Amino acid sequence: MDRLRDELNQLLHDKIQDEEIRLLYDQYLLLEGVAEEELERFEQQYNVRLPEDFRAFYRHTNGSGYGMHVLYPGDAEQGRCLPFYLMSLEEIQETKRFFCDVDERLEEHYKAEEIRELDPEIKPYLFNTSWIPFAAMAGGSIYLLFDFDPAVAGTYGQIIMHVHDPDFVYYAAASFTELLQMSNRNLSLLDAIEY
Repeated sequence: MDRLRDELNQLLHDKIQDEEIRLLYDQYLLLEGVAEEELERFEQQYNVRLPEDFRAFYRHTNGSGYGMHVLYPGDAEQGRCLPFYLMSLEEIQETKRFFCDVDERLEEHYKAEEIRELDPEIKPYLFNTSWIPFAAMAGGSIYLLFDFDPAVAGTYGQIIMHVHDPDFVYYAAASFTELLQMSNRNLSLLDAIEY
């Protein structure tokens, strides 16, 4: 995880050209990590086991600060790459109070043919109490979440994306490591980070 985080930080450093974004980046570099005890309390509160790669990242840096986009999942070559900032552990807990705080099945909102479009790794929910949001686009219309209740084809702790308007969920990556690898690859293809 150290290598991927170092690669991320170097890519961010190299791709930032705007002074306001540079200030956010400098603040991001100063963020402290989360103590092991805080991670354990979080896990007990939500009855989950955070993936070790995520724990390692957060022991070093507690989020990225609002507006400092550090994750770029998708496919930059196809022009489908979205910027996300990492929430602090406290922001994750605050967001969880109103987002994915109840279970809502897709069939309550969608027809069977629409539900068939759901990626096979995800159970047919629109909101699930076993989903934990950890990253967002500024404004909160799209979230990246850990899925701790995957479908049979999925993986415990996989990354899914919740998109608002129209609300739907999509599979993003098998792990935080895979997400970071994808993001770093996309960042390397961008000419510059622009908001």
